[in-house]
Amino acid sequence: MEFVSYAKWILCGEHSVMRGCKAIAFPLNCHKCSICHEDSGALELDEALPHRDAFISLLRQAAILTNTDFNGIRGKISGKSDIPMAAGLGSSAAICRNVANLFMHMGFCDDVALLARRLEDTFHVKSSGLDISVAMINKPLIFQHNRVTDIVEKPFLAQLMLTYSGRIVPTSRCVEMVDAIFRDNGAQAAELDNLMNQASNLCEYGVRNHDFNKLRDGIRLGNHVFHRWHLCDDNLKDHMSFLTSMGAVASKPVGSGLGGYVVSLWEKQPKKCGDICLTFL
Repeated sequence: MEFVSYAKWILCGEHSVMRGCKAIAFPLNCHKCSICHEDSGALELDEALPHRDAFISLLRQAAILTNTDFNGIRGKISGKSDIPMAAGLGSSAAICRNVANLFMHMGFCDDVALLARRLEDTFHVKSSGLDISVAMINKPLIFQHNRVTDIVEKPFLAQLMLTYSGRIVPTSRCVEMVDAIFRDNGAQAAELDNLMNQASNLCEYGVRNHDFNKLRDGIRLGNHVFHRWHLCDDNLKDHMSFLTSMGAVASKPVGSGLGGYVVSLWEKQPKKCGDICLTFL
């Protein structure tokens, strides 16, 4: 039995989604994580299993969450993944969903989404459920108040692309930085959540109605919030400045910040952007 989950990217709404604000996210099917399970006696984990240490830890955590005897997990487990860890493309959600599917297959759980979300807490301190929802549904979606509120049909993405900033940072570190703003200045933190929600509204209108200007304004506002959260370090700023110099009209991180992937909007997409690998959406 094979279980497959795909990457994802967030157009807008990072962090603030934890407090009920709107977020917009999309699957990225050019990257995927898969695991295979063969019923073949005692538990055997392939040495080439992707993110092997994290996978073993998740297996143990899943056993605890489902009141399963870890020694009762049987079979040969192998897999592969080309979703980079800590880069904003949902690698943890993909692997958590696969582990949850595996536990359902073995008869140890009956709610894949719930188990996957609880497993993702081990990566993100507390999961919003957004990444897991994209992994489960594999469609463009709107997420707010801890649930999927709508599916975005035929979104306008033709003039967007993703680029890698060259650095990865654990999500938990970025979450802690945003949480610190709430502890130190609650009014400012609430203001930034409101601005990010406005950015998500602009982006939603843009992708639904093929409105380039609204999409541009939403991405710029979302990036402004990332800067005020102090989640754009010099490396990320340099990367986005380079994109601007090549013709991008707006850009922002697509994950938790301080690195990972960046989404950028172009009036005309470049065929080449220096040595940066381009992912067209």
